[in-house]
Amino acid sequence: MKQTYFHHVEHSKVQQSSKRTLWITLIITAFFTIVEFVGGILTNSLALLSDSFHMLSDVVALVLSMLAIYFAKRKPNSRFTYGYLRFEILAAFLNGLALAVISVWIFYEAIMRILYPRQVESNLMLIIATIGLIVNIILTIILMRSLKNENNINIQSALWHFLGDLLNSVGVIVAVLLIFFTGIQLIDPILSMVISVVIFRGGYKIMYNAWMILMETVPKELEADKVIEIMKSVPNVLDVHEFHLWAITTNHYSLSAHVVLNSEYSKDAYKSINEIEDLLKEKYGLTHTTLQIEHLVINNLNESYFDKIKKEAEY
Repeated sequence: MKQTYFHHVEHSKVQQSSKRTLWITLIITAFFTIVEFVGGILTNSLALLSDSFHMLSDVVALVLSMLAIYFAKRKPNSRFTYGYLRFEILAAFLNGLALAVISVWIFYEAIMRILYPRQVESNLMLIIATIGLIVNIILTIILMRSLKNENNINIQSALWHFLGDLLNSVGVIVAVLLIFFTGIQLIDPILSMVISVVIFRGGYKIMYNAWMILMETVPKELEADKVIEIMKSVPNVLDVHEFHLWAITTNHYSLSAHVVLNSEYSKDAYKSINEIEDLLKEKYGLTHTTLQIEHLVINNLNESYFDKIKKEAEY
């Protein structure tokens, strides 16, 4: 007999806007990656080659993001009771890691280019870099607009990728102009080193945000102490413990806790729990809460832990 699962909160996401944005971005990026790679070889420019490999990482990142959106819309089952929402966090972490690795590679290649300089063909380099700048501006605008409609960590990571590309394109154009007017070939690898540091910072930020979610930390928008105080402000609630507040993915939070109630008002227990849930939803938008009721049991022979709680509450 097939088991039916009932969820009061949907553990899945349908992200049509993000999906459409990523498809458009993926097609444009894949095409221009080939253009920049060929252009980098023809012009012997490290800046163009590094940007082409960075854009190749963008292609991989976008594919991972598309997979994340596909898995995120799948329904929970008896094994994956939270659904597949965590896949988008794993994809974002891998995207950030790809950025960090690419930036290290660019930095290394820049050092090698300083040690062993090569002549750069500036004219073709300028044409390709200018086209790249226009493409990256368009893609950045598309991603920023999509992010306003749907908050998605993979769109955020893709945006960081293209902000890095945008900066890289500007750097390439600046390098071309400086090389043209000064004749100093070292400008190409030096600017690549600066850009690699910026890219690494973006990759680190993405990995850090994904890591914090994977470690089930309290979301940065919330404070555990304040949430507990709000819960304890409900009448008949004496204490809140075994408190856990975490994110399954972006904007999808869960809370569980043991709530100690005064046994003198046991008949109103579920009323108190409903008041807590309504308050959490109203104050913090927390809709997925699991609360366990604990009644205060009075023992006249000794002062238990719960007696102390009651006295502190009364005081």
